[in-house]
Amino acid sequence: MHQAMSPDEFASLVGLPIEDVETYRAHGLLDPDGDDLLDDVDLVRLQVVLHHIKHGGHDAESLAEAFREGRVESMFGRQLFDAGSAITLEEAAGEAALEPEQLRQLIAALGFPSNTLRNSDVSIFEVLRAARDAGLPWDAILGVTRVVGDSLRRIAETEIRVVHVYIHERLLAEGVPEEEIDQLIFGIEQNLAPLLDPMLQRLHHEYLLEASVEDAFFHLASSESADAALGSMEATIAFVDIASFTAFAEARGDDAAARVIDRVDAVVRRLLVEHSGKVVKQVGDGFMLAFREPAASVRFAVAVQGELDRDAELPAIRVGINTGPVLYRTGEYLGGAVNVASRVVSSAMAGQILLTEPVAKAASDAGIPVDELGVRMMRGVDDPLALYRVSPTQ
Repeated sequence: MHQAMSPDEFASLVGLPIEDVETYRAHGLLDPDGDDLLDDVDLVRLQVVLHHIKHGGHDAESLAEAFREGRVESMFGRQLFDAGSAITLEEAAGEAALEPEQLRQLIAALGFPSNTLRNSDVSIFEVLRAARDAGLPWDAILGVTRVVGDSLRRIAETEIRVVHVYIHERLLAEGVPEEEIDQLIFGIEQNLAPLLDPMLQRLHHEYLLEASVEDAFFHLASSESADAALGSMEATIAFVDIASFTAFAEARGDDAAARVIDRVDAVVRRLLVEHSGKVVKQVGDGFMLAFREPAASVRFAVAVQGELDRDAELPAIRVGINTGPVLYRTGEYLGGAVNVASRVVSSAMAGQILLTEPVAKAASDAGIPVDELGVRMMRGVDDPLALYRVSPTQ
């Protein structure tokens, strides 16, 4: 939702004479809808306009002409100044051949602002309507839509915030003038943004192939279990977190805690690639990981612990691993096997890699020594659970 305000309110907010705001509006550089209201997107438009006027030798009229003729581009392409005609949700639904309620659901799942729909947005919804027409259930389409929207929003926020944190704030602290910083950042964003679309497309295709290979293995493994629940598969789930992380953050501060997470994150992700694992999700200092083979998950945990132990500045990690049937639901793994893995890591002490019995057997068969710890009752787990740990010598 974009907060609308009058031109006077906008001029007061940004510290510009109202005459300048009206000049930019007259040339379509602000309020391109011409509805006499400016919103928070106009703050971005103003940044782009002021940069080109200050550093590109333009006035408002010549800049507007340059945008129209494509001689000047922003990192948003034509989105800021020529995004197409505004349309209502009902009009967009009609053009995309969807019911208005279906479009409302898609917009909510994407996190897409329904009050700023343009005719150029219809193509997004036509793709999803085609998926429906091809036979994909509506719940599945909404699930995919949520994953895509959440992921792309996170990517976009990271692109912008990483420049602010690692360049803007650092240079300000060093006393570099704000104008010089703004010019540098503008150049970085303008030059990097065009490179990201082909990178995202290449990665998407690579991960589609990877997911297809994994799906083929799942189908082979489940060929004899036709009665399994929809979306059921065998997977090994590992939880990794930093022991006593809250106490560490309180004692050392948020900046030190963030550096620790970055260090652990880098090691975890690099070794995941080597051991055919993947991140399901990361929350704070904890990782939920998935592996195709239980032995690979244990080898991964041993490798991570070994590398992190060499850094005396890092707190110890703890790991809990379980294997069994899980339910896959649009980017998430659910079910009892996941819950058990979560309880196992909660029972681990600093530096421990705890395993359930089937994981311990796979580790032992692979030549990784394990010690039996006995049977324990765990909250949320009905039956007593036999636990094992990777021998400390590993």
